[in-house]
Amino acid sequence: MANVLPFRALRYSPETDLAAAICPPFDIISSEQQQALHERAAYNAVHVELALGEGDSRYEAAAAALSAWRNDGTLRKDASPAYYLYEQQFEHGGTTYKRHMLFARVGLQPWSDGVVLPHEQTFGAPKADRLKLLQATRINSSPLFLIYRDRKKSVDSILQRVAKTDPGVSFIADDGQRHSLWVIDGADDTVALRTAFVHEKLYIADGHHRYETALGFRDDARSNGATWSGNEPENFAMVALSSASDSGLLVLPIHRVTAAGDRWNDVSERVRALFTIEQLGSLDDLNEALKTSVPNAVGLLAADESGPLLLTPADASAIDGILPQDRSPAWRRLDYAIANHVIMRHCLGLSEAQMTDHSSVWFTEDAAEAERQVRAGRARYAVILNPVPVDDVLDLAETGERMPQKSTFFFPKVPTGLLFNQIED
Repeated sequence: MANVLPFRALRYSPETDLAAAICPPFDIISSEQQQALHERAAYNAVHVELALGEGDSRYEAAAAALSAWRNDGTLRKDASPAYYLYEQQFEHGGTTYKRHMLFARVGLQPWSDGVVLPHEQTFGAPKADRLKLLQATRINSSPLFLIYRDRKKSVDSILQRVAKTDPGVSFIADDGQRHSLWVIDGADDTVALRTAFVHEKLYIADGHHRYETALGFRDDARSNGATWSGNEPENFAMVALSSASDSGLLVLPIHRVTAAGDRWNDVSERVRALFTIEQLGSLDDLNEALKTSVPNAVGLLAADESGPLLLTPADASAIDGILPQDRSPAWRRLDYAIANHVIMRHCLGLSEAQMTDHSSVWFTEDAAEAERQVRAGRARYAVILNPVPVDDVLDLAETGERMPQKSTFFFPKVPTGLLFNQIED
């Protein structure tokens, strides 16, 4: 049973310039952007989300900033629990989107309960960093991004009605995105929303590291207490929930870029044994071809080849034989599984250690950027992929299997600083 509750959000005071206050979540902030955001405003959320400093001093600085903002009134806690409807308007590829999300707090449950489901493997290092921040600040600074199906439209009917009213908060950020926020605190609506989520499964779109960190933080608190009711503040985390049918729910592909790999002559022989290779004139041609090609077609950019290559499966059984056989057929049909195990490991010759080394393999949702890195000599190869449909992501999550790391990019990220959830009684 999903326990999705209202909460008393910690929010910036009404006179705050919110465009100067929000920041991206920690995992996409570059070192240059981190410095710029610190200089942007003394109250920018980056001072908590990704403070400057070395070692543990970063977490101490985050806690100090948070304490100062609460003491001087920069951050104020809402008087009563509420849900918060959030609309994020953005552009991508010349199209304007509006994504609707519900901010709430969710009761933490282990993966084995089958209520909150992951869809992707995670890396270890970010979890250690987020745990130290959580221990120092006792705050959820950025929400977990979760998806729900809402087949009966019980949630959406409420949110659509609320969205027709004037938002309490609306502003345009530096990147041109419009952010709007409504407070939902009426008794009828809060009861209806809590009830509607009871029988929903929740799927993590973004925030696997933070969810696992919250579980660990909760379990530490539980082990130190004499009794445990389940209502302790450590048993909850702030989330932003989006319906799987929301028209603004946009998933981008995540392309693989590598500075490693064998010589092209050796690689091309292995590729030709499994795929039909078609050389195309431009990256635009490749992107269009991938949209209309057969399943499991992928693109390849090679430093030793002048144009992009479209790889179409020629020997499906041989490709399947290279994939881990302890995985389900549905998992082995994933483009991202084929990209990692067949293209990168088998054809390019990368080792398992290289696959998890960010100096050898990195990721981007921008195919043009991947091509620039190959042509500039920073990378030797780039694997260009199609996005995974949302329903496929959720269906696989329900089987209990996880997609390879960095298989989905839900665009854009949910900003940090709109709301905070203080973990306190």
